[in-house]
Amino acid sequence: MIDPSDFVAGALSLDFVNTVGGIRSGPSDDKLARYEDLAEWAVLGGALSKEEGARLAQRAAQDPDQAARELARARDFREALHAVFSARMEDGTVPKAAMERVNAEIGRALSHARLVPADGHYHWGWDNTDMLEAPLWAVARDAGRLLTEGSAARLRECASDTCGWLFLDTTKNRSRRWCDMKGCGNRDKVRRYRRKAG
Repeated sequence: MIDPSDFVAGALSLDFVNTVGGIRSGPSDDKLARYEDLAEWAVLGGALSKEEGARLAQRAAQDPDQAARELARARDFREALHAVFSARMEDGTVPKAAMERVNAEIGRALSHARLVPADGHYHWGWDNTDMLEAPLWAVARDAGRLLTEGSAARLRECASDTCGWLFLDTTKNRSRRWCDMKGCGNRDKVRRYRRKAG
């Protein structure tokens, strides 16, 4: 289930990677079980408006086979992003297939990007948000931004041995250890307290 409190990473593309709860090498909980979950996630993350998300959910109901293919594509993209971000954190070699997959999604997203005038200014928008792939566009654009700017140096993985979520450490001394202090951080404090007390 998608929860607004899951958006703790500091970047949309990292929050997308974090739609897998738990560690990837062990027990995990995929929050994108259905296409509708992807549309709901995109609305909560600000990638789509409520109206756009509702239209996509309706289109998914009308064409469940296409919706299933787009959901599989989204999950594949998510894992490719995880591989690229992980390699970036470890200063390792990025798997070629993962980088090609990420670049393909960035190219697809940018082909739909448009400048939209509003209140005397411009902002980024999209040309056809009725396409079932639309939830991935803002994610792809954000991933490209994150990987090409200095903020990628602040990529971190949650220190909890049961989590594995990624986040940007924006603290001055780069000391953030947890994806969310209220969740993983507090659980760790309780475990340490019990060990000392026991």
